[in-house]
Amino acid sequence: MLYDLNGSQPNREPHSSDFCVWRSRISDADYEAMVAAITAYCDRHGEWFCSSWMPGNDSAIRAAFPALVAACAGSEEQSGLLFGNIVWRVLYDRNDHWYFKPADKKGGDPLGMTYWRKTECRSETAATDA
Repeated sequence: MLYDLNGSQPNREPHSSDFCVWRSRISDADYEAMVAAITAYCDRHGEWFCSSWMPGNDSAIRAAFPALVAACAGSEEQSGLLFGNIVWRVLYDRNDHWYFKPADKKGGDPLGMTYWRKTECRSETAATDA
């Protein structure tokens, strides 16, 4: 499940019309390889990450990335947007809970979305009773 900073589930994804075009140019096997790599990355890196950093930090994602570049006619910018949409969809469909924050490009944020896992806070009383 995916939530914005206000705790609401988004009702649309970024670049959705472009995503449909780009997705139609990727084989199901290549798409599923990317989904599996992103899912594994989320499972391993647990607490937070920026989507822009993922391809550089994960060999499975890098290996699956050429299909995205080809689907976007070699455009680095568009393949990055496509990748971001796949990350978005993976997190939206997960059973655990994640928050997202779009990049503040004027504020110097990295270009991608920042995601972090929602954690349960224990009250001080519960912590001392344990």
